[in-house]
Amino acid sequence: MNDTTELFFNENIRSVNKVVEILLLTCAVVPVAFCILTLCGIWRVPHGYSALMFSYSILCFAIAHGLNVSWRTQKIGMYFGIITTALFVELLAVRNIIQVNITYAAVPFLSCLYFNKKITITSTITSFALMVFALFIRSKTILTVMATDVQVHTPHTWFISTLVGYSIEFLFIFLIALTMAKRSHKAIELLHSQNINLQNTQDMIIGFVASCLGSHDLFTGRHVQHTKHYVRIIATKLRDLGYYTDVLTDETIHLYETAAFLHDIGKIHIPEGVLNKIGKFTEEDYKVMKTHPAEGKRLLEQLPKIGDGRFNQIAIDMAFCHHEKWDGTGYPRGLKAEEIPLCGRIMAAADVMDALISKRLYKEPFTINEAIDIFNEEVEKQFEPCVVEATKACQADIEQLAKTFKMQEAETEKQEVEWWENYHNSMKKFDV
Repeated sequence: MNDTTELFFNENIRSVNKVVEILLLTCAVVPVAFCILTLCGIWRVPHGYSALMFSYSILCFAIAHGLNVSWRTQKIGMYFGIITTALFVELLAVRNIIQVNITYAAVPFLSCLYFNKKITITSTITSFALMVFALFIRSKTILTVMATDVQVHTPHTWFISTLVGYSIEFLFIFLIALTMAKRSHKAIELLHSQNINLQNTQDMIIGFVASCLGSHDLFTGRHVQHTKHYVRIIATKLRDLGYYTDVLTDETIHLYETAAFLHDIGKIHIPEGVLNKIGKFTEEDYKVMKTHPAEGKRLLEQLPKIGDGRFNQIAIDMAFCHHEKWDGTGYPRGLKAEEIPLCGRIMAAADVMDALISKRLYKEPFTINEAIDIFNEEVEKQFEPCVVEATKACQADIEQLAKTFKMQEAETEKQEVEWWENYHNSMKKFDV
């Protein structure tokens, strides 16, 4: 299974976990109904038993929700949700208040939504074991009923005969559920792999377009490659720290990472004399350079719709907003705080980080510690506080990536810098 296929199944786990969360919360309605029916004289269920079931449902819902918040614990949440749902059925059955025999099949079939045969096997075995226990307990409390039944004389014989019948039913349930899980997994994996091949082709085209900037700008080609990785690790760290967990799914982070390729696409309309100028910009140069976010937005609005269009919007937001600042002093629109899309806020941090720790024609690279000092100074000014926190938390990862980039690009960078310096020197002959 490749990384993107695994990403799909992880997203599916997160999605189904939310369904199970809702199911556990809905289970709290059952004991409430018991209380109402008992008060009306229709049923006779002890209120203490109903309170226990209600508390159990709410507690399990809260734990399941907590486990599903972090991608690190969502697989644990998968097993927790399925097993606790099976235990709720056990609570119904063990007191012999209501016949729930067929309900034991619901949990194995629910597990099929995960497209994972391991969880289906686990849920079926758990449900079967709980059913056996419930039948055993019920056999001890059903003697008065059995006294009028000439076919069964003891709790023991009732337990054995009932267990045999239920075991046969469960065997069929197990075979059907397991077959559904396995076949669904294969079918989804095949379909997803076809979509992934198309997506990979799109990603390669996007990467190629972005790398073409390298023929126009000495540093932008490598810069977009670097920031792609920085966006991914900053966004992932944000989620790990508990920020924007509902937004920063694996799928969304992948879209951010890919869209980062295009955040500087507007520079293709900036004259080379400004883009690759040796030395500081004049006021006029800076004015021209500041047009690249709007140019990028204009270009990306012409990009054909990819998938459901989310990528297109993220790419536009990143290109147009990566120079906006948290305090509203950025450009091109002077957006403030959460008026700036989240992808733009993350892109801004990745963009500045790479600009600081990379060589430019007008400067040598800063150290990672110097860059972090600048980020500390810009909290609530240029950057959102939690984005700075996440950037600082992945300092070691950024530093390691920067070293890797430096080793990989050392020779080509030297050659390109010499070429551009010779180009500028030759152009001076034409200066008036």
